[in-house]
Amino acid sequence: MSIAMDLIGSVVIAAYVIVLGLQLNQNILGNSDASKASLNVQESLVDIVRNIEYDFRKIGYHVTDPKTSIEIATPNHIRYQADVDNDGDIDHVDWYVGAPLTNLPNDSVRVLYRMVNNGTPVGASLGVTEFKLRYLTQDGQETSVLSQIWIVETTLRVESPYKVQDQILTDQSYNDMGYASAFWQQTRLASRNIKRHG
Repeated sequence: MSIAMDLIGSVVIAAYVIVLGLQLNQNILGNSDASKASLNVQESLVDIVRNIEYDFRKIGYHVTDPKTSIEIATPNHIRYQADVDNDGDIDHVDWYVGAPLTNLPNDSVRVLYRMVNNGTPVGASLGVTEFKLRYLTQDGQETSVLSQIWIVETTLRVESPYKVQDQILTDQSYNDMGYASAFWQQTRLASRNIKRHG
């Protein structure tokens, strides 16, 4: 009887150790996936920010009358004039977000588009969940008058399309999942080409 109890005890302990090992392995894999998703989101954000900063700083470049540089200025869409490729021709550049992509688990994900001269829109990034623009005068006052815009404040959030484990789970529930996300806000992005005087 004592041998049988020892065998049963050994099997129970072995099963417990195996369950702990499996749970530890699942936590390690979840953290690895979360780290990869976070890195992907941050790299995507950096890439978008680099493009936006480059483009927005060119607003009004080589435009004869800077007051006509910005053609559309809404919270999610901007169209402006600039010689973006430095070829001497004035280009019309649009930045805007598309509709949410409902075929992904994160139904807030959108594509941020850049379009030049009414050509084919190019998706700058998948994963944008927030793209907001505010327009300010030279004095920092919010404005909707196109000819008075001097500063474009940009807010951008990028999230992963799939949920990932966001921390080591200690409560045995695997519902503690979230989307990896990165946030950026540029509050004083002013193009020296559209400075207004007087």
